[in-house]
Amino acid sequence: MCLKKILVINILCGLLHLPVSKAQVFSSLHIESGNAITALPFVGAPQLFYTNYHPSITVGTGLVWKTAGKHAWEQSFNLGYIYHRFVQHSIPLYTETIYRLETGKKFSLGAHLGLGYLHSIPATDRFELSADGEYKKITNLGRAQGMARLSFSGRYKINSTWHTTLTYGVLMQGPFVRSYVPLLPYNIIQLGVHKSLTRA
Repeated sequence: MCLKKILVINILCGLLHLPVSKAQVFSSLHIESGNAITALPFVGAPQLFYTNYHPSITVGTGLVWKTAGKHAWEQSFNLGYIYHRFVQHSIPLYTETIYRLETGKKFSLGAHLGLGYLHSIPATDRFELSADGEYKKITNLGRAQGMARLSFSGRYKINSTWHTTLTYGVLMQGPFVRSYVPLLPYNIIQLGVHKSLTRA
């Protein structure tokens, strides 16, 4: 159960330290979708375009901590889903601290560092041999995992309300299998749409 406390503590610490100001309100909603593959971080990124397709989707909200000229610090709160065929259904719940740099009137770049909880549910049925010699299906509701994510994004401003994003990142899940794969790395690429909740 300790892994479940990681996300709760991380979010609560952030919320408890929010200054009381108009800037510290949820300022956007987003949805992102793409592909996730298990491969070595970064060097395995090209496989996103020619190996198996494992769909991933993320929904969330965000706020702005501070802006200064072309620089901004933001926070996001996310709920996701990844389907890895024959392996697992993953449900990550996490928060990210984001540094964003405005590189033009409509473009910006971001670096994201995230931490949270991931619930892993087996993607195949499991059976056990009963006392009467028959195999019976095991009910498996999944197991608690920790996760960390490092991502980089590009954002394009369509208008004062809508933005599109392209994000590449690495998600580390663990402990996956303690004996030989303690950390399972996912390379993830997602295309997203963000809606501003504040008026420019």
